[in-house]
Amino acid sequence: MLSADPLVIASGENFGVNAINIDEIRGIYTGKQFRLNNNKVIPLNLGIDNPLRSKFEQNILNENKETLAQYWLQAHYLGHRAPKVFKSQESVAEFLSKVDNSIGYVDEEIAQKYHLKILFRAKE
Repeated sequence: MLSADPLVIASGENFGVNAINIDEIRGIYTGKQFRLNNNKVIPLNLGIDNPLRSKFEQNILNENKETLAQYWLQAHYLGHRAPKVFKSQESVAEFLSKVDNSIGYVDEEIAQKYHLKILFRAKE
């Protein structure tokens, strides 16, 4: 079940950027953009069957999981790495709070609970 909280793109408090736009998010999550402010970015994903991942892929990336799976299969052969996958929003939030230059999507309530920096708020 999806939560009523807005989906946000977040990072740890020490991330060197205060906001990102949807084109940057799409570039980072499709392996076409690797840096923000000259810092390599580590994108985080939730598991393939997580409802928040489906919401992120549909509303932010404008793709479905089958298209993205096919894309990453091809990109893998070109040496690109797909975003790291985590089992829960809490595990994403823990990683974000500890690893500089990582970004991920979580519900806004989780971002606030873990004192994450909100870089982008999805429109419902």
